[in-house]
Amino acid sequence: MSQPTAIDVLAAALDPVATSVLGAHSSPEGAVTLLLSDVADAAALRGELGGERWDELVRDHRVLRDALVTRHEGEVVREHEDGCMAAFASAHAAAHCAVELQRTFADSERPLPLRVGVHTGFVLVEGAELMGRNVVLAARIAGQAQGGQILVSTALRDYTEGDDRLRFTELGEFHFKGLVGQHVVHALAW
Repeated sequence: MSQPTAIDVLAAALDPVATSVLGAHSSPEGAVTLLLSDVADAAALRGELGGERWDELVRDHRVLRDALVTRHEGEVVREHEDGCMAAFASAHAAAHCAVELQRTFADSERPLPLRVGVHTGFVLVEGAELMGRNVVLAARIAGQAQGGQILVSTALRDYTEGDDRLRFTELGEFHFKGLVGQHVVHALAW
């Protein structure tokens, strides 16, 4: 029996996770759109509300967030406390989901200032983890967002350029820790 080749190893790493996570959430050419969100100034808000009320708010937030992601044919692939990463096959669906997330939580009884970042690119899968430069870029873009803001990459903007319902404002070039070069970031109006 021969040793597996590098291609065999790479193919094995993509299966079955690629089928369950990426296969359903990649575009025909294989790109995945990642949406990352969290509550801005969560620690301060938790202190203001108290632990029990904060826990209720986060629980309600997750239920609504998960329903919106599912409605836009995405899947939450990772979550931590008040934040998540969701994967979408369609850049359009992810962008519209981001807009609906902001609108939903801005109009709630207790408005939640969400920070949202969205990027489209090719990712690596290892076990149940999405990895690679594009995952890092999506996270860095989300990290630049302020509460109530949706920031996106040029790739996401380019994938959705034919959608007249989406309006973008270029914010300029950013250098992100761990990534080479400058990356143009755009704000998505909601």
